[in-house]
This record gives sequence, structure tokens and C-alpha cells, in this order.
Amino acid sequence: MPLYFFHLTFGDRVALDEEGVELPNRSAACAEARAVVRDLSDPTTGGNPRRWASWFLLVADSRGAFLRAGLGHPALQVVSKDPGGPGRPVGSHPPLAGGTAAVAEEYAALRHRTVQLLERNRQLRSELSAGFQECEQSRSRALQLVSSARLVEGHRGAAKPARRSPPELVLLPGGLRIGHARHPLD
Repeated sequence: MPLYFFHLTFGDRVALDEEGVELPNRSAACAEARAVVRDLSDPTTGGNPRRWASWFLLVADSRGAFLRAGLGHPALQVVSKDPGGPGRPVGSHPPLAGGTAAVAEEYAALRHRTVQLLERNRQLRSELSAGFQECEQSRSRALQLVSSARLVEGHRGAAKPARRSPPELVLLPGGLRIGHARHPLD
């Protein structure tokens, strides 16, 4: 008889059924899943539907997952049209193929990739921080240079005599007069 696994999921968390149950076919596995859902969410048998709100029972065999049933009320899940497939729940896992070992390997690979990404993130933040510090030092140095240049220019301007305007040529009715007059009747 085939082996069927009854995994519990809540968001991205998965509680794997490591042992599984031997059942004659998928129909029997679906009936068993409905019975489990009914028992866990029925208050008359000691279940608590609010305790299991948003939990799902995922039934899988050697070919992968084939049933996903909500346990509590409300059994809510966000559905989007992401690359994982049309109408596939956000954050849901692909069908479990190859049993627990394959899931464990996938989990280990994802964890390793997460560690790599976190390390790269740390490196990039460090480089960005160093670049920012260099920019701030350059900005501060530029402000000092501009301030020094203004002081030097101010000292040079104070030491120079005031510039005179060039002499003007003035035509008067009695003849030509050269001087620094600003008005013709000076």
C-alpha cells in the first residue's frame, strides 16, 4: 500500500509528517484528511477551530502534494498569480516530491542561500557606509578650502588701493578739457 503524509502548514512554517500512513489510494487519504480536519476543528470532540485558524493540512504521497485543506475558521490564505503558478497561495511550498529527505535538502539549500545573501547584504552596507564617510570627508575638506580661499581673497582686496576710474574726455564750449570729471560742467 502507498504511504501518505499529512503535513501541517501555517504561513511559511511546515510541520512535516515524518512517518506517514499506509492507505489504499488517494481517495482514502482524502477521506482521512477530512476526518482529521473535522476532529481538530470540532468543539464537541475537544477541538478548537480558533486555535487552528489559518492552519492547513497538506496531504502528499510519493508523487507530491495533492490536497490542501483548511483546519480552523477562518481558513484564510492570500492567493496571487505569482510565477509559482496561477492561483497558488503566496508563500506556499511547491509540491513535496521525494519525501522528507528532499524537503530537508531543499530547506538546507534555502538556509545556505539565506546566509549567503545576509553576508552579501552586510558587505554592501559596509561598502556603502565607507563610501558615505569618504564623501562626507571630501565635502568637509571642500568647505574648508572655499572658506580659506575667501579669507585670502578678502586680505588681498584690503591691501590694494581703490581703483580710480580712467580719465574722461570732456568737450566744453570753450575747448577741450581732460580730467577726472564725472559731469561735463565740472
